[in-house]
Amino acid sequence: MNQEQFYEKIPEWIEKDKSSWNHITLMAYFCHKYKSKHGVNFRLVRWKGDPGKGKESRDFAKLIKTLAPEDFGSMTGEEKAKTKSAVVSKIYNYINWMFDYKFRRGDRSVTGTGLFLMPSMINEFERMYEKQLSSKRRAKGIRSLLEWAENNVPEVLSKHQIEEASDLKMVETYVSAYNLKADSCEALLLRKAREMEVL
Repeated sequence: MNQEQFYEKIPEWIEKDKSSWNHITLMAYFCHKYKSKHGVNFRLVRWKGDPGKGKESRDFAKLIKTLAPEDFGSMTGEEKAKTKSAVVSKIYNYINWMFDYKFRRGDRSVTGTGLFLMPSMINEFERMYEKQLSSKRRAKGIRSLLEWAENNVPEVLSKHQIEEASDLKMVETYVSAYNLKADSCEALLLRKAREMEVL
């Protein structure tokens, strides 16, 4: 396979479900993002006729190992598959973050795959990624809490406007200000919120 054939295959590869992606698919996605941003193909170095043998795919294989948990080698086959899928998804987001956020404007740009292995880049991305995941977990948690409230303490929803986790702080202030009992609908809601780690 030459580089032109590799580029022809990219749309087909990156359309597949991410659970089947590997270091080669990640490299292909990187090349897709590069071409989308700059209008030219990324020139792969030391092409050996196999997309899995070049520097860029090896960089993504290293990145998978870097972002995988330390106990990855001792996991069962099923655990490894689930963990690898999560790591690949994280790297997919890392690639998007690099192109769409970190180097989105100005004369700085993503110049190669080695950039993804820099500890400073990994650490910066990890912080932002965890913040994003925490926000999603909280949003999911508040939805679950509101479902619980509808079924168990519906009166609290008619008394208070609760749409996000920060609204629970107002309910907490209300409980404290009016010295409400532990069996009040507000107190029950707050106890459930703490159990669900929404508050």
